[in-house]
Amino acid sequence: MVSVVDRFCRFLDRAERSPLTRRNYRSDLEGLATWFEGQNGCSFSPDQITSTDLREYKRWLAGQALKPATINRKFASLRCFLNWAVDVRLLRRGHGLRIPKPVREQRRGPRWLDRREQHRLIRAVERAGKSRDVAAILLMLNTGLRVAELCALVWRDIRVTDRHGTVTVRNGKGSKHREIPLNKDARRVLLLLGYREHAGKATPVFLGQRGRLTPRGFQLLLGHYVKAANLQEVTPHSLRHSFCKNLANAGVSLEKIAALAGHESLETTRRYCEPSLGELEEAVELVSEEE
Repeated sequence: MVSVVDRFCRFLDRAERSPLTRRNYRSDLEGLATWFEGQNGCSFSPDQITSTDLREYKRWLAGQALKPATINRKFASLRCFLNWAVDVRLLRRGHGLRIPKPVREQRRGPRWLDRREQHRLIRAVERAGKSRDVAAILLMLNTGLRVAELCALVWRDIRVTDRHGTVTVRNGKGSKHREIPLNKDARRVLLLLGYREHAGKATPVFLGQRGRLTPRGFQLLLGHYVKAANLQEVTPHSLRHSFCKNLANAGVSLEKIAALAGHESLETTRRYCEPSLGELEEAVELVSEEE
């Protein structure tokens, strides 16, 4: 068993899989081997596995209170292992093994901040008094920019007038170009950051300690304010999700949200209309008769 797994992990290494992937695959396969040998009383090898074994293993995993995503990952590891076993002739092609279907789970929407959490974060940033940080975080919350798009901005990508404004994303995900209107809050923080002084220049809007602010640099500064606001599980992408969720809650159509966010598919946008656990909790309380 060990030698087979070792050979497979060397294959993953040559395929330049990440160390985390290799560790997960090894753990998943060693777990299957231990279960298999305990069930069948014989050594684990690819040509000894049957479809019945796989069905029973899935039932056993479900009984271990594992999350569906964990069970599905273990079978994804197994699928990769079996394909490799065929390639190296440890298993005959057309072996007929039927890998069980993935465990279905209720899909959770993206992590976003509700309005109260957004206000806590904004207050924490404003208390620090750093105009760059205020502008960066409020711009994310009011435009839905990806963090890489935010860091790539130069002043000539921004246009602000007394009543209107736009930010141009010149090389978004999938090399897509889009323009996003700027609301009052976004225009205000850009003016405070120095728009009138820098308008039309090719210099970066957001600077770090060594030049242009990087996505990692933004992640670190956001983490500082998240901690100050006593929030949890907030990433730069959470701010983009919050923008989309705010639009959905305001009744904005999926087509408009998709255009603003630069989504390829409305199915991606539709996820922002799915209720959070907190919203579901509020819904069931509406039918409670307890005072």
